[in-house]
Amino acid sequence: MEKNGCMSAPDACTPHLNVFGLRVCETDHAGRSVFATRPIAGNTVIEISPVLLIDAEEYMTHGRHTILDSYTFVWEKRTEGSVMALALGLGSLFNHHPSSANVSFELDKSTRSIRYRTVRQISTGEELCICYGSGKMWWEGPDEERPSTPVSETHEVSLFGQIGLEDDEHEPATTSSTASQTPSSRVLSNLHFKAPVLDASYKAPLWRITSSPDPKTMQLHTTRAWAMDIPPRACSPAAQILKRLVKNGSLRAGDVHPKYSIRYLRSFRKAKDVLKLPQEKYDADSMDLSLLLCLEDAHSSKDLTLLLENAFGSLHIPISLYLVRVPTGPAPSPERLSEWSAIWPCVFLPPGAGIPAKDGVPGSDAARAMVPVDRQADAQLWSDESLVDRVRHAFRRCIATAQQARAAGELGIGVFVTNMEQDGSIAISVDAHDTRIRDSHPLRHAVLNAVRRVAHIRSQSRSSTNEEAENGQDYLLTGLTMFITHEPCVYCAMALIHSRVRSVFFLFPSPCSGGFCGAQSNASDICDGGQDGGPFCIHEQSGLNHKYEVWRWINPAELVHAQIDMHMSVDI
Repeated sequence: MEKNGCMSAPDACTPHLNVFGLRVCETDHAGRSVFATRPIAGNTVIEISPVLLIDAEEYMTHGRHTILDSYTFVWEKRTEGSVMALALGLGSLFNHHPSSANVSFELDKSTRSIRYRTVRQISTGEELCICYGSGKMWWEGPDEERPSTPVSETHEVSLFGQIGLEDDEHEPATTSSTASQTPSSRVLSNLHFKAPVLDASYKAPLWRITSSPDPKTMQLHTTRAWAMDIPPRACSPAAQILKRLVKNGSLRAGDVHPKYSIRYLRSFRKAKDVLKLPQEKYDADSMDLSLLLCLEDAHSSKDLTLLLENAFGSLHIPISLYLVRVPTGPAPSPERLSEWSAIWPCVFLPPGAGIPAKDGVPGSDAARAMVPVDRQADAQLWSDESLVDRVRHAFRRCIATAQQARAAGELGIGVFVTNMEQDGSIAISVDAHDTRIRDSHPLRHAVLNAVRRVAHIRSQSRSSTNEEAENGQDYLLTGLTMFITHEPCVYCAMALIHSRVRSVFFLFPSPCSGGFCGAQSNASDICDGGQDGGPFCIHEQSGLNHKYEVWRWINPAELVHAQIDMHMSVDI
């Protein structure tokens, strides 16, 4: 087991109590490092490290002046300063690799821990590395050489818990054997074909990119819950007792504990129809009913039994708990209610609706329906040919800008920003393209150049009496629509959130770097319908103060001639 000679000296390695036999070894190039002593499959959790949290004041006063400063990182940003975290266990010993990290990590704030997972097959003797980020590291001198190949946003976003990449996802997309290969340009073999759409009945020219589930195709997910058999005579008093326990918070199953709410599920089911776990058997001859109590992780078996023995004492029924499977949420549509109820009887809630909180409990989101994507409504929207023509015209303008940029030696990425509505407001019409090469500036992306131009135009028209300026309606891209030849990268997708753009339309996906549905190397699998928001779906991330719509033109061949397709694919 040799890796730069470090594994040949057992006395230089420290064994670790880890089921994968990992070793901490001294190396000449990076000090202590973590190595594998046997092959490990990809997508395997190899370490869960608890973290020690340091508040902002303590860190600024003491922590940053100690050796801990080299091992801590931002856990949570707050107005008063950032909460820093120190990973315990092996978490602080994984070294950095900017372009070939073989381990990703995921922050679990609920348990204050970090989950480390292999991103590909690990060989015996291989060092396990994560990616700290693509910028210059603190140990590098000003003149230290950086890798010649740019680090993709896929690697950088591994810092934020994106996991599950396979071996081939680190490689560029498959290209034509006759095409020239450069870091800034590659040929995607299928760009002149339609983007695959999961719903064959969908005939509109544009496809919404969203992580919202499609009620037709979304998977049924289940979890485990506690239940018990109860005779029919005791159903009514038992239900009343459970209601009181839920109301006072003793039983974690309702509004007081919305995390554990099961209000979208029915309380009773015939015991003979219930599959009991873990034996996975039916009581075919039972005349009792099965009473649903709470989710498995809401209470331990011991605590729940004690609670029910005290509460059900007057009913004189045995407390014998067992586990059942239940849907994790309400049915997505009336048509699929029977499928959900076959697992356990439940309800259907209209999109966005929720069961009202009872007894005035504030802030309850118990039994709230997911908001699925309505593909029928989307198709109806784009049945307006005049609206489609406006989109088509905007894309052609982007393509012309991209061609001009390409002719000038820039990346062939074109952007057009405008008012989508013709409501009489002041028209905005801005063209922009990528200028990273001309300006020798890595941040001169086409999207950012467009934002700067719009900001300049709006600042010139702003006055102290401008009502739009006073209420923020003219802030950067507020109310505007952006058309772009290529799916924006992660960096630009976040910039569009801060810019308050209304909607974004694009032609070509950006494998391995796209902020919407990209970050995949197999172009044939991109934007394939259903839950197609990719690993990022940045425009819909929860917790952000702005979201926007994203649409992809399904068939770029309608707008881009075949002879220039090869020039339209760039590593954005």
